[in-house]
Amino acid sequence: MKDPKSKTCNGCKGDCCRYLAIEIDTPKTKEDFEDLRWYVTHKNVNVYVEEDNMWNVEFITPCEFLDEDNQCTVYENRPGICKEYEHDECLFHNEYNEKHTFKTLKEIDEYIKNKFKKII
Repeated sequence: MKDPKSKTCNGCKGDCCRYLAIEIDTPKTKEDFEDLRWYVTHKNVNVYVEEDNMWNVEFITPCEFLDEDNQCTVYENRPGICKEYEHDECLFHNEYNEKHTFKTLKEIDEYIKNKFKKII
């Protein structure tokens, strides 16, 4: 989170501190999708595809240093990735850039079925 004295995060609910997402290789075969199927069988884990076709696995779990007022309790000593996070990347206005979001096995299986229906 930004410096609490800064107005850039006023009104923020700490959304950027409530999940982490890691880029994954784009699945190309049915076999590649097996890992994705496994990811979404876990609570609070999603897979999404951004508008630029980057695939990510998302873990919805808050940072242990986020307090009740949505402030970072270790701001001065926060990890480097937090320091590098730019305000223009903030999801403050819920402006997500996802083409596809998979939260369930059913959603992934439907996508696989449509993607590979020519092969079946």
